[in-house]
Amino acid sequence: MKITKYFALLIVVILAGCNKITISTEDKKSIEEVQKFYGGYIETSKGIETFNTKSNSYFEVIIKNSNSINSQPQRVASKAANIAFMIFKNQSSDSYDVIKTTIILSDGTKVSKSFSKNDLLQVENLYPELEKLNSFLITKNYDGITEMFDPKFKPKEGVVENALADFDKKFGDLKRIQFQGFEFIDDSVLGHTVLMRQVGERNNVFPFMNMAFDRNTKKLLNIEFP
Repeated sequence: MKITKYFALLIVVILAGCNKITISTEDKKSIEEVQKFYGGYIETSKGIETFNTKSNSYFEVIIKNSNSINSQPQRVASKAANIAFMIFKNQSSDSYDVIKTTIILSDGTKVSKSFSKNDLLQVENLYPELEKLNSFLITKNYDGITEMFDPKFKPKEGVVENALADFDKKFGDLKRIQFQGFEFIDDSVLGHTVLMRQVGERNNVFPFMNMAFDRNTKKLLNIEFP
């Protein structure tokens, strides 16, 4: 397998000869989780990148022929993030500095994303807040949901209950929620946010759900059903 090192203005490719790069137990577990979730054909590589004397270890996943991804090309960015997060959470904290994801869609479009260890750690630290919100949504704890909001964006009394109760009436009670990725977004109103993308299971319908959190405070900023 090839190990590549990148230098400013000059690219130097170092071949690993006949020696194969070791695939760890954590690597294998990570790929198995991605395969189970998305299917398709998966290739991996890992190595060291050096740019302006700074070196970073990386692990890369390349996935194609995934029906799950090809059916929702508009969400490819968040799916790339989800794949990176699956890899990251199955590794020790010092395994890799960067997780890369490359998705090849059915029309040949290639989408590549890179996520630093710090970015993925930030999402991991936020995940308990997301799980708490999901629990409140399923149990219809409207007061609990309201209290999770950043004070600047906290809805008035009754707004959360009325909005969510109306949605439940139209589509059925929320039974289960599945995390499907994230995006970092700098919004002119909400600020530096992490948009957590999910899908909910209701009465034979699976509507999308987006939850925006402040990247620094972990406070809830917005709930959206696009």
